[in-house]
Amino acid sequence: MRRLGALLWLALVLLASGYLALRLHDGLGFRTDLLALLPREEQDPVLQRANDAVTKALGRRVLALVGHADRETARKAATTLGDALLATGQVERIGEGIDVDRLKRLGALYFPHRQSLLSDGDRALLTAGKGEEVATRALSQAFGFAGLVDAGLLRTDPFLLLPSFLTNLPFPLSRLTPDEGMLSVTEDGTTWVLVSAVLAGEPFELDLQDRLVGAFDDAVRDMPGVAVKRLGAVFFAHAGSRTAITEASTLGTLSLVGTMLLVGLAFRRPGPLLHNLLALGVGMTVGLSGSLLLFGELHVAALLFGSSLIGVAVDYSLHYSASLFDPLSGSPSDRLRHVLPGIALGLVTTLIGYAALMLAPFPGLRQIAAFSIIGLVGAFLTVVLWLPSLDRARRLTHGALMLRAAAGLWSFWEARRWRGVRLVLVLGCVLAGAVGLARLSADDDVRRLQAVSAELRHEQDEIQRLIGATTAAQFLLVQAADDEAALRRQEDLAATLAGLKAKGSIAGYQMPAAFVPSARTQRENRALVATALDAPLLAAQRASLGLPPADPNDKGPNSKAPEGVLTLGDALASDSVPFLRELVLGPGLHVVALQGLSDPDAVRAAVAGTAGVRLVNPTADFSALLAKYRHRALLLTGLAGLLMLPVLMWRYGWRGGLWALLPPAAALILAPAAVGLMGQDFTFFHAMALVLILSIGVDYAVFCAESGVEQQPVTMLAVWLATLTTLLSFGLLAFSAVPAVHSFGVTMLVGISIAFLFAPLAARGTRHNEATNNARLL
Repeated sequence: MRRLGALLWLALVLLASGYLALRLHDGLGFRTDLLALLPREEQDPVLQRANDAVTKALGRRVLALVGHADRETARKAATTLGDALLATGQVERIGEGIDVDRLKRLGALYFPHRQSLLSDGDRALLTAGKGEEVATRALSQAFGFAGLVDAGLLRTDPFLLLPSFLTNLPFPLSRLTPDEGMLSVTEDGTTWVLVSAVLAGEPFELDLQDRLVGAFDDAVRDMPGVAVKRLGAVFFAHAGSRTAITEASTLGTLSLVGTMLLVGLAFRRPGPLLHNLLALGVGMTVGLSGSLLLFGELHVAALLFGSSLIGVAVDYSLHYSASLFDPLSGSPSDRLRHVLPGIALGLVTTLIGYAALMLAPFPGLRQIAAFSIIGLVGAFLTVVLWLPSLDRARRLTHGALMLRAAAGLWSFWEARRWRGVRLVLVLGCVLAGAVGLARLSADDDVRRLQAVSAELRHEQDEIQRLIGATTAAQFLLVQAADDEAALRRQEDLAATLAGLKAKGSIAGYQMPAAFVPSARTQRENRALVATALDAPLLAAQRASLGLPPADPNDKGPNSKAPEGVLTLGDALASDSVPFLRELVLGPGLHVVALQGLSDPDAVRAAVAGTAGVRLVNPTADFSALLAKYRHRALLLTGLAGLLMLPVLMWRYGWRGGLWALLPPAAALILAPAAVGLMGQDFTFFHAMALVLILSIGVDYAVFCAESGVEQQPVTMLAVWLATLTTLLSFGLLAFSAVPAVHSFGVTMLVGISIAFLFAPLAARGTRHNEATNNARLL
């Protein structure tokens, strides 16, 4: 039967290897988006749609400022950089801003409706009956020293209402000015020229990152003496993905090499080393291929955490190999029979812990859990089905000193001479736990989960300062029955936003209604112009400008202006208003972009009474969700422990089950306490590490509980080796530059060490059961 199982398992491993080879040939797809690791809460689909649309629009935008003391050099370098980005094929378009061509399209869009469009300042003056000020301003612009007003425009718009409207549009790039087809700003003698682009794909695609960032760097390298600053999610994602992939390779290599050296030094024979490498290789192969089959692609974090599977996948083969030191061990089948109950129960309890990760609503963590579950099952089946047939080793006789050293921990918990030290240790742990938990505080700010390049962050701040804009994703979501109702709500909201701007709660805002007023407002504007300007002042204004009197048959100075109003659909179809598409998500669903939001609570309170308007702050929302799921992770850990307890009680009785659960329970308490003592904040990823500490810690306890008195040194040697390999894998994550991974690694490092320290206590319950059973027999 075992031979048939071994053949079937060989066939499955070969199929998995072939599938993995095929995927490697076609190219593996890895996600690098941090948001893929974050929870996807069941929520308002409209809100989710708005969040996704704004995040996508911001994520695909790329900005660069090219600077030089010589204006022509800066302009030429900017053109070269734009051409280089366009040549990659990863850019949808170049040049998003207010250049000359766009100004012409704006004029063509707005000109027919010029009587219906008023800037906020002109509307206020006319409403207050101060039409003379509007007329005087137009005359000063027409006859001033720097007057650039076209005579044709004056004939059709003698009060220059349209230029005033265009000048006061709330374009986000407030400090940039058009300069012969380019947008630029000059500061301290340096001319900075904007290069803007929109990506054709997602910024978190590795291939897009490599091509675009590579082309960007090559172009900058060929521009000696030219300063270039960059801004865009693709640059941060590229830096983060390179860090994660490099860490996965480095930590995986260190873990593998460390494990090989450890096994080689312990057994001093190639057989056990090859057996452990086989179990590990099969586990990694089936884990990776199974995850790719389930998900189609993997998050780079799954690769990073999956590399840490090395330290867990070898536990079963280590226990099998450690039985070579047992004087009572016989044939390979006898060795397997001896360790099978322990490793089988260890697998079950470990899988319960990993399965808890599958309950988390994090796609990335589900991939990690699937990778680990499949890999561990693969390593276990390899040990059970293959190693007895491949094992030709004889009993090892060289490890007497090593076995005595390994058994020292067991002796510490058993010998009477260590009673005082044990008491001090336990009291010290209780005190450290109390102090650490008292100092522990939570921080769920999502911005602290990812390592951010300091250089890129500095360049981002500089670009935002120079262009007068921010890339924050906070916005007001306006929802109404149709576009007209949504535009009216924005106009009603304008005074509130102006007050928030005056208080410094926001630096500015852009709303669709500022670019396309509602039909109601346009009709009001037309009537206001007719009564406050045309009727009392038009004749004198035309005479002052040297224009002939208006035709009495005309409906006004704009004789060719249509009676209809400018619609939002017209503006979107013309593609002349920059960023308008990003503000209009659909009919009646608009976004008011907020610049420089410094007081979210004040904004939320200000709009609380406005129907259909709500503040959306994705960063704060994700942070709140992280806090919620941090609590859920702790509940998952408790649930996993409760699910393990019946299994342990079935094997060891109620007393033995509680003793077996004691070592990981101590680790679950002391690991967060250690985080508090280190002055770190407790995060979701600290909490998720507790799930694995529980499952792996139960493994160590089970191995000790299954051990007889004669096998204690051999069992402790296996537990020692398993702990060291786990620390070589998960513990090394503590040195990661990614804060989320670092938090996970620190917790694992402390928790696994504590679970190992208390593991021999699990044997006390089993010995009690044995004594009770013997007494009953007598």
